[in-house]
Amino acid sequence: MKRALTLTIAALLCVLTLTACGSSDGFSDSEKISAKYPRDKDISVTYNYSDGALEPPESYNDFANSAADFSLKLLSSLGSGKKSFAFSPASTVLQLSMLANAASLDVRSDIAKAIGGGTLSPDELNVCCSYFKSRMESVSKAGGADWEKVKLDGAMFVDDSVEVKTSFLSTVGNFYGYDVFRYDLDGENAESKLRDYLDDYTDNSEIKFSKSDELSTVSASEIRDGWLDLYSDSDVTEGVFKGSSGDRKKTFLTSNESALKTDKSVGIVKYTAKNPLKLVLAAPKDPKAFDEYVKGFDCKELSALLNSLDITKKATAVIPEFTIEQSGAAKPLSGAVKSGGAAALFGGKKSLSALSYTSSAALSEMYEVEPEFKLSRSGINAKEESKAEKSGVVKTDETICFDKPFIFLLIDNESNLPVTMGIYR
Repeated sequence: MKRALTLTIAALLCVLTLTACGSSDGFSDSEKISAKYPRDKDISVTYNYSDGALEPPESYNDFANSAADFSLKLLSSLGSGKKSFAFSPASTVLQLSMLANAASLDVRSDIAKAIGGGTLSPDELNVCCSYFKSRMESVSKAGGADWEKVKLDGAMFVDDSVEVKTSFLSTVGNFYGYDVFRYDLDGENAESKLRDYLDDYTDNSEIKFSKSDELSTVSASEIRDGWLDLYSDSDVTEGVFKGSSGDRKKTFLTSNESALKTDKSVGIVKYTAKNPLKLVLAAPKDPKAFDEYVKGFDCKELSALLNSLDITKKATAVIPEFTIEQSGAAKPLSGAVKSGGAAALFGGKKSLSALSYTSSAALSEMYEVEPEFKLSRSGINAKEESKAEKSGVVKTDETICFDKPFIFLLIDNESNLPVTMGIYR
């Protein structure tokens, strides 16, 4: 009897030990403090597309225009290097809007100026972001292949010395759907918990908080879709891309697309099959002026390009297949965000004075897990190969060939807000 009892206790201890070991790598239920605050499904409150809010809020145009302008400021700041890269400006906008709900009045004013034209309140930013994010994600879930999707995710990590208002958590749940974790950022298992969570976004992605960090946010995006008009075998040829680091052999794709033109640039538009997105490629007429073109690529230039579109006229577009791999690192965004006009957000503990009644926290950093971007004959980050049986290309009066560095943007068809953008060199 004693032996049986001893074995039973030993087995129980073994199970408890294994359970403890298994949970040490992940966040506990008590540490995920956002879990108790699900979304209110009243569309008059949240403007959530998946709940039936098919019309945007009244302030949506002001938000979309200002957020697009801010997005291009981010591109100008991040594009000063010599490498190809991709990022999701929409994800950064969502992070900023969420943080406005925790910010002091002067910081809210800065954020509203950066992404809301200076006139929108946090409540207006919340409903605009809710409509935009939920529409992007909901449309991709309605029919089509399982891999065709848009996902704009994010999280906040707060040290356990900082209290968080329930009203803030409720706002995050209602409008953003982000996870909020409160735990010892410098604890024994802190790094493994964070690494385990980030593995959902990308392999080997890491953020290392310092002992002085109190609060950080991170965003991650995933976009996968096919082309509305597919390429046939005869539309695929080999050629040379004259990149910033020299010539390299590439596969080029030929199709008939709508041309875009301004006094200093040319571009094309190509539509995705499932999601309400259009791919825009743009390059300066003078290839030697590319770096200057990136610095000056603002909302006025993008609007001029998009307004030049004439759906009745097609050009022969020749674009390269290319891939920008995820680096695995979560990229700090504070430098670009400050350049974009929201510098006050990183001004110390007083900047997030509305987060808590009893304590205050300084924003240490905003991060983004760099998105994967693969343009192929099958689509954007396509998981399935697809092609047309025969070519639909016809002869046109104009050929636009992207065999030199260019800017690429995946833009929401309704708001013209860039969801993903970058530079291929």
